[in-house]
Amino acid sequence: MFRSIVLFLCTFFLLGAGEKQSSAISYLNTIRQEAGLIKLRSDKALEKAAVSHAKYLLIQQQYGHYEKKGRKSYTGKTPSDRVLSAGYPSRAVMENVSVNAKNYHRSIDTLFAAIYHRFVFLNFSRNEIGMGSAFGKKKKRKIVSSFVYLMGSSEISGLCKEYFEPQNGVFYMNDLCKDPAQLVPQYLYEEKREAVRRKNAPVVLHPAPGAKGIRPVFYTEHPHPLPGSKVSGYPVSVQFNPAFYATVKLKKFRLYDAKGREVKKIRILTHSNDVNHRFEAVADGKRIEKSWKFTTKGFKEKLYTITKKKTTLKVKKGEKIVLFFKPRSNKDVLNCVNYTDKLHIGCYDQNTLRVRVPANRYSSEYTLHAGNRSVVLKMD
Repeated sequence: MFRSIVLFLCTFFLLGAGEKQSSAISYLNTIRQEAGLIKLRSDKALEKAAVSHAKYLLIQQQYGHYEKKGRKSYTGKTPSDRVLSAGYPSRAVMENVSVNAKNYHRSIDTLFAAIYHRFVFLNFSRNEIGMGSAFGKKKKRKIVSSFVYLMGSSEISGLCKEYFEPQNGVFYMNDLCKDPAQLVPQYLYEEKREAVRRKNAPVVLHPAPGAKGIRPVFYTEHPHPLPGSKVSGYPVSVQFNPAFYATVKLKKFRLYDAKGREVKKIRILTHSNDVNHRFEAVADGKRIEKSWKFTTKGFKEKLYTITKKKTTLKVKKGEKIVLFFKPRSNKDVLNCVNYTDKLHIGCYDQNTLRVRVPANRYSSEYTLHAGNRSVVLKMD
């Protein structure tokens, strides 16, 4: 007897909502500090707005940054509207959103794998954050968990707590605070933004030098940085702090595997593999060159890389293994998996399956079909 699962659904796990936000903020700050950025402080108003939007997304079974007036749990159309409603002084905020993660840590990891969302977390101008999550009890729903992150600047929001007498020759901003009549000198806004930026490193790398447990693959985000692609290697990013550099020109970027061989073609990084990077750039006329390495995530279980149409493996009763179906193109992801009854199948990502062989011997072999590839597990 064969069973079938849609791979997209097997990533839906539920965890109690008891994971503390303080732990999640600490985790995010660890990543930021490793990259050379300052810690983010917790802000109650940002947290309130994040929690409300997370609830809205779960109730409305919706993903994104906008809410529709009149719907249940509506608190504001845009992130700026919602933070003002929650009592935050300034409209100048950034928001990250993810759904169907097991917990905050998984959610943060997923967003860091998505290059555009990563840059929100690694923003040079923000110094405070509020997080919110919501978990559903109905496992068959499209969205079973939602996570929202709102980031702002205490330096900039502080300007909305002051009054500035209008003066000739000064440019003012009327879209920063809740009341459009409240004018903020633009030069002060730029000074406050610059003050936060200068507390951060001139150049930020991610994954950071020496980082471990990095995901080897990236799938998709909206908007998609690689249109038409369903799977690619984990993005490597280099950011130049605008507080220190005005013009940057990248001269060279190289990627090497653990054996020092240059990777010239786009490919999926190998699980538990050391990867080395090197780049050269000219920033404001000054040559900058950096080399660093990080390690992708490995598994406690034995890992098999599946490349052939049919693969036969010897296994033992109760053994746990990991099957990595190496993508043959940037569109090659597993959509549906068929497997012999009694096998226990879970998924790490859209190309990697966790398999547990039954502890009792029900058969001399078990078969698993994924796409047009099959794996036969023979009892040893």
